[in-house]
Amino acid sequence: MIRFEELKETPGPTPCVGSTALELAGEPWIELRFAIKFDDAQSLEAIRHARRSILREEWTRGRDPSEPSLEDAVFSPGEVVWRIRPGQRDWCRQMLRELVTRANQCLAELAGS
Repeated sequence: MIRFEELKETPGPTPCVGSTALELAGEPWIELRFAIKFDDAQSLEAIRHARRSILREEWTRGRDPSEPSLEDAVFSPGEVVWRIRPGQRDWCRQMLRELVTRANQCLAELAGS
């Protein structure tokens, strides 16, 4: 079974990119951090599969400019770090819950075959 455990939130660095129309001046950035808990390499592949699936949906349907992209979350084998605006916390947590649900469904399908 795959689980994400939220770690301590940290203030994010100020981005060093040019201005865009969508940037909100002065609004701080934070980094949400999640530890990834899983049992085996097959679980890691299920996470990758679920992430690709969600990204394809994002690219197909588009997203609201205020909605952070899962593409911006940095995944490693043991952790996810996502630099976001404070008002996007709930959306990001919901997206990771969806990712875990899909990854666990993928594992169940693999176990059944």
